[in-house]
Amino acid sequence: MDGAITGLIIGAVLTVLILVWMMLSRKPVKCAACGREQPAVRTPKNAQQAMWGGYTCVGCGAELDAKGALKKS
Repeated sequence: MDGAITGLIIGAVLTVLILVWMMLSRKPVKCAACGREQPAVRTPKNAQQAMWGGYTCVGCGAELDAKGALKKS
C-alpha cells in the first residue's frame, strides 16, 4: 500500500513539474496583423478559444489561432 501511494505522489509531482516547465518555456505569441505580443496568460473570448486555444489581439482585436496566425472567418 505504501509503495502505491509513494508512486502516486512521485507521479503527481513529476506531472506538475513538467506542466510548469512547458508553460515557462513557451515562446511568446505575436499577432500576425500588428505584431503586438500577446499576454502570457490568455483570456478566451469564446468557447472555441477556450477549447482549442487562440487569442483576440489586445492591440488590433484580430482573431488569432494558438500560434498567432490570423484565423480565417
